[in-house]
Amino acid sequence: MTKNEISVQELVRLFGGKLYGNELLRIKGFKNFENSSENFASFFIKSEKNVDVNKCESSLLIVPPSLHGLDSLLNARNSDRYATLVHSNPKLVFAKCSGLLTSRIKNNETRIHPKATIHSSVKLGRGVNIGPNVVIEQGANIGSDTEIKAGSFVANDVEIGDGCIINPNVTLNCNVVVGDFSIINAGAVIGGGGFGFCQDSDKVWHKVPQRGGVLISDNVEIGANTTIDTGTFSPTIIGKGVKVDNLVHIAHNVVIEANTIIAGCVGIAGSAHIGEACQIGGAAGILDHVKIPSGCIIGPMTLVMSSIKTSGSYVGVYPMQEKTKWKKSAVHIKKLGRTNNE
Repeated sequence: MTKNEISVQELVRLFGGKLYGNELLRIKGFKNFENSSENFASFFIKSEKNVDVNKCESSLLIVPPSLHGLDSLLNARNSDRYATLVHSNPKLVFAKCSGLLTSRIKNNETRIHPKATIHSSVKLGRGVNIGPNVVIEQGANIGSDTEIKAGSFVANDVEIGDGCIINPNVTLNCNVVVGDFSIINAGAVIGGGGFGFCQDSDKVWHKVPQRGGVLISDNVEIGANTTIDTGTFSPTIIGKGVKVDNLVHIAHNVVIEANTIIAGCVGIAGSAHIGEACQIGGAAGILDHVKIPSGCIIGPMTLVMSSIKTSGSYVGVYPMQEKTKWKKSAVHIKKLGRTNNE
């Protein structure tokens, strides 16, 4: 069960800003400008061409103080039908308010689907919700108000904190710890075997045991079908507040520090270390043992082959061209730095 509406007055109390208009209005969600309507909210970050903000029909409109024509907008919406919130970060208000409206209301009653399989030794907190075909093995510990949805697997001794959402068909293997209020989306595999092998004199590969586990901190979100491998001796570590998109691979013994965000299809090789508040663009690749300092921005499809010493924005993508032009450019690049005799 989720909350279905919030008063404008409460929203301002929670998130700040300066309110104009009817503070008693209630909203039950957000809509974009084209679909704006009563009892909903909309937000604008900046004025856009061919968009008349004054025509917005949403009960609440959230705008920045720098919005062009703000005074005329406030005059146009000066009636009991509307409220306007002037806030320095309208998108942040939208994100926080939307999260509040869709958050689950706590229920102290534990609900276990009859088709779930749970070992007798498993510890369940208050208000846990276990869906159909969930399997929870011996010694696992599930925190209060956590929901584990259909078809998920929780291995021996896994620990899941309070207020977590484990979406359908997630696999949590042995020695995985998930912090409070974290979300793991459908199909993710946490604690799979790390890709570690050593070669003998006959060129035969032998698997290196990987049993270090995975430690996921509080308020982390892991995207659908993302894989995070178990460490060899010590755990792979995902720091507090990290957000990982869909189809990302994080190899064994990687460390990702707090509040870093990683877009889809990124690959991070073993023992790489990524600092706090980094932004990793889609399809970027980070090689093993590479260190990236806090605050770095890595552009989409960039290959990081060696450690970065200074925080900054880095891009390694060659711009797209028509095929024959690209081939000519590639030839010129290969010739750079050559002498006439080469």
